Amino acid sequence: MTCPVPGKFLTLALFLLTLATPAWSQDQEQEQSGFAKEGGYMGAAVMLDAKLNSDTFDGASIYKKINGEEYLILPLFEKATMFRGILGVRYPKAAFEFSYDRAPYQGTFLGGTGEATLQAINVDGRYFFATNGRVQPHLLGGGSFPWLTVKDGSALNANVNADVGDATYRGLGVNAEAGVTIYPHPQLGIGVGYRYRVMWFDRAKGVSKTEYELRPRFRENNGSLVINGLFTF
Repeated sequence: MTCPVPGKFLTLALFLLTLATPAWSQDQEQEQSGFAKEGGYMGAAVMLDAKLNSDTFDGASIYKKINGEEYLILPLFEKATMFRGILGVRYPKAAFEFSYDRAPYQGTFLGGTGEATLQAINVDGRYFFATNGRVQPHLLGGGSFPWLTVKDGSALNANVNADVGDATYRGLGVNAEAGVTIYPHPQLGIGVGYRYRVMWFDRAKGVSKTEYELRPRFRENNGSLVINGLFTF
């Protein structure tokens, strides 16, 4: 009389197993939803011939504090190579990343030469197409927090004995990029694209360490070829 009980347990176990197997298979399918591995990644990039292209920094103009004696120069910059460090997270068809940019510039002002450094913190999102293959086109969009430091770019008086110090311009920016990422391995991506950034510098600080609001804002744009490498953990 006790024999039917194990049979009922065996029938119930087999029934539960048939429910569990499809669920496990579905999880496996979700994990393999695209060729590129999902998860955290880090990378580096270079932007070639990154030049400031607006008329604000023309090599002949200055910014003068209203009702004051402080001057900040606006040099004309040559092209430079910008370097970027990247940290991000990859999802099936998108990625979210933080990056840091740094570019050393050579500039001229009224015949003289000098140095400047453009830096930026970026928060961007990427969207990938054709994610089942190794070659995945992408679009990028996001925001930027740039600051430009001109070495010895400010003075308290317009004479040879003036106190001189660095001039720093800060603001906000918008990033956009179109390109393609190639994955020779699911964990390794090599990308190339064209990135365009518009920046609005709305604050400035010189040798006096007093921060001024720039009105109207100094608008700059920057477009260049970008090459990057990404490794997903």
